[in-house]
Amino acid sequence: MIVIRKLLSYFGKQGATGMGVSLLVAAVVPLIVPGLGVALRPWLPAMIMIFLVNAFARVDLSHAQRIVARPYKLVCGLGWTVLIVPIVFWLALSLVGRDNLDPGLVLALSLQAAAAPIMAMPAVAMVLELEVTFSVLLLLATMAVQPFTAPLVAPWVAGTSVPIDGFLLGRNLLLMIGGSMVLSVALRRLVGGLPRLEQYRFETTGANLIVFTLFGLTMFDGVVLRVFTQPLLLLSLSALAFLIALGSIGAAFVFLRPIGSDNAFMTGFAAGHRNVGLMAAAQSGSLPDLTWLYFALVQLPIYLTPLLLRRTMSFQQQKSAIAGSKPLRPEQQ
Repeated sequence: MIVIRKLLSYFGKQGATGMGVSLLVAAVVPLIVPGLGVALRPWLPAMIMIFLVNAFARVDLSHAQRIVARPYKLVCGLGWTVLIVPIVFWLALSLVGRDNLDPGLVLALSLQAAAAPIMAMPAVAMVLELEVTFSVLLLLATMAVQPFTAPLVAPWVAGTSVPIDGFLLGRNLLLMIGGSMVLSVALRRLVGGLPRLEQYRFETTGANLIVFTLFGLTMFDGVVLRVFTQPLLLLSLSALAFLIALGSIGAAFVFLRPIGSDNAFMTGFAAGHRNVGLMAAAQSGSLPDLTWLYFALVQLPIYLTPLLLRRTMSFQQQKSAIAGSKPLRPEQQ
């Protein structure tokens, strides 16, 4: 047991390097062992539940009273994420014509529209040095309503061309999200509360990293080979994923400025970076090949957007510092 803890702690201390190695393993190993990712897909619900349990167990709501007492901003963020974004997806698919698209892509976009934000959203807020409490509450609120909204939203966005079993989707989401919340409470009590759990943060991070590698294998199986066989398809789907991710941030930043620029930005991030892995798990892994391919490529903006934004912010800060250090001209003195 001590050896396992040391190994998990070592993995957990690798930070961004560990994430990079995991992505590399997820991309390369399927080339060496074809079909491994497909074989792991039945275990996808278990992987997602491990992510959820670790995330819920480490939530600290001690600073949330101020936002909950005046919930206007949180309600706006929740309404934008749960209602407005699916309407935009529905309008876009209606204008393009669902029959003009591959059913696998229509299914993927419908599940994406109905999904909750990625679990890493609060961590992204921390990396970008934004206020974290709003991100945590928005994530929890969307996760709480998702089992009830997704069964209605996904079939509505998909239309009649792609049948989605709303009851099965809602049941599986409720079991995974509700079960993960119960297990997270049990875990916190077992270890002695959140402060004690924080003492094992590197071990839990290491476990998450291992599961993330397995999750990547299920998503990226066969993707690298398609770079050579179907480059235009991969380029088109990647461009669509980035368009949705960055467009969501831009739209929210424009229309939700009254709730504060930081909150508007994180709402846009939540709208454009969805937990498609949870939706895939809730579908019991029975997804068309193109849906899996799009879900794999959706991971690119999830990991690259924060990096790009962080570099942009650092560049702007450097420019401001340089501008502030310039000597005054005689007429400014």
